[in-house]
Amino acid sequence: MSELDEKFIRFWTEKRKRGKWNYAFRHGVIFFAWPVFVLSEAFKYFFYSDYALTPSRIIGGLLIWTFLGFLAFGLLQWHSMEKRFSKLTRATDQADDTDKNP
Repeated sequence: MSELDEKFIRFWTEKRKRGKWNYAFRHGVIFFAWPVFVLSEAFKYFFYSDYALTPSRIIGGLLIWTFLGFLAFGLLQWHSMEKRFSKLTRATDQADDTDKNP
């Protein structure tokens, strides 16, 4: 197993302790969806002269981006990381079994 794989196992072991829902919210919403929403709204506000930034647009956008970020990014990323983790730990477990039973 490569050093990168071992580093990933250590990293993901710590991240998954917080749970799927926490991870999906933090990484899907806080670190992805909200920044993308804010940047896209700022871009439209500064570069389109007829763009109106209204409270309903902000609230609606935040709700939509929160929902999509949580589902489409956070949970999918969790699933992808879990799949990689399972594959690597399965390979590690099989290697350990091989070492014990020559």
